[in-house]
Amino acid sequence: MCSNDKNLNICLKIDKDTIYHFDEVINEQNIINSVKNIEEQLKQNGACAKKIQDIFETVIEIMQNMLNYSYGNKDLPNNKKEAKGNFTLSYYTDTDKYIIQSCNLIDSKQEDVIKDKILVLKDLDHKELRKLARQKMRDRTDNHSKGAGLGFITIAKKVTKPIKATFVKVDENIKQFRLELEF
Repeated sequence: MCSNDKNLNICLKIDKDTIYHFDEVINEQNIINSVKNIEEQLKQNGACAKKIQDIFETVIEIMQNMLNYSYGNKDLPNNKKEAKGNFTLSYYTDTDKYIIQSCNLIDSKQEDVIKDKILVLKDLDHKELRKLARQKMRDRTDNHSKGAGLGFITIAKKVTKPIKATFVKVDENIKQFRLELEF
């Protein structure tokens, strides 16, 4: 699904028909452009305002995570970065469900950290997620190493089913991190 030699590949589909495709390297400007295009496509296809907002915020979180934590991301001048990965947003008319699937490469050592962060969120309700987010913002002790990170908490508050993450070994040092979310 993803590799280190491709740009960010974004695809929007209704049922099995592609309605938007983006294949560029991910950077701050492309994140902005992509989420605007995704938001516009959702509006044109009649998505409700809440789903548009939830998907919009989730897409930003996913892309920022790709940009900041992908294996092989590049540090550029002026404190900028570039990264690669895949992203698909599908809408299924028969079930009225949106599914986001993303994939990027990570350092193998990150797998357990990510699994633990997602596991913390699995059984929390919306009220507990809000409380955990407030706690993380207040104490600022997370530093991406303890407990669920704010990004995953934000995503967990938006989705209708628990976050699904899978990991596929590429080599001893690299894994594909695949994320699946339902709205």
